[in-house]
Amino acid sequence: MTNNKKLSKAKPVDKVEQALAALHEYIVDGELEPGTELPSESEMVEQIGVSKFVMREALRVAQSQGLVEISQGRRTRVADISIKPAAGLMNLALKRSNDLLLELTEARRTLEISMVQLAAKRRTDAQVKAMEETVAMMENHQGDLLLCVEKDIEFHEIMAQATGNRVFEMIHESIAELLSESRRETMLRCGVDLPVAEHRRVLDAIREQDPEEAVAAMSAHLDTAELSLKQN
Repeated sequence: MTNNKKLSKAKPVDKVEQALAALHEYIVDGELEPGTELPSESEMVEQIGVSKFVMREALRVAQSQGLVEISQGRRTRVADISIKPAAGLMNLALKRSNDLLLELTEARRTLEISMVQLAAKRRTDAQVKAMEETVAMMENHQGDLLLCVEKDIEFHEIMAQATGNRVFEMIHESIAELLSESRRETMLRCGVDLPVAEHRRVLDAIREQDPEEAVAAMSAHLDTAELSLKQN
């Protein structure tokens, strides 16, 4: 199986990282199937605009991530990433699979409903203030998708801390990268204004130490995420 898509040039910031990013983009955006052959090393060097050393190092990293398979005497091939557990690879799989995004949203519901209920009971004034700052940033910069996703992640990190449960903190931290893709897709598909308003409602419930309302607000927020994925 071959593919004629061209790889993009690497920028001179960090050549290995840029070459690796070009590989990720080539495979994910091109929706290449496992087993698809990549261009030859010399072709990749020319298309991305890096040295052979840099290209080999990028391929080595991609292999360690489980993104590609390298065999002596054969062209590099796309690996089967669907069964890889690492967060970075899972993120790539999420970009390729709407069904997997829906499954992640389902898992989020179990985690975040429990978290928000505890956060409403145990939050400190300082944590409420920190969450207020993140929501205000989202409200004031709704045209900046990347910033809103960043502040969305920050909001949920503070909420995890507000549970007073270190296990929740560790679990949330371990899947934060995966959740960022889910949040980005939600905002891309349904717009920024609704998720931002839903964060305000969650915050208000936590501030008032109302666990029942906090659960209802978080459920509505996750309903929005799930619906946006099902409609696209």
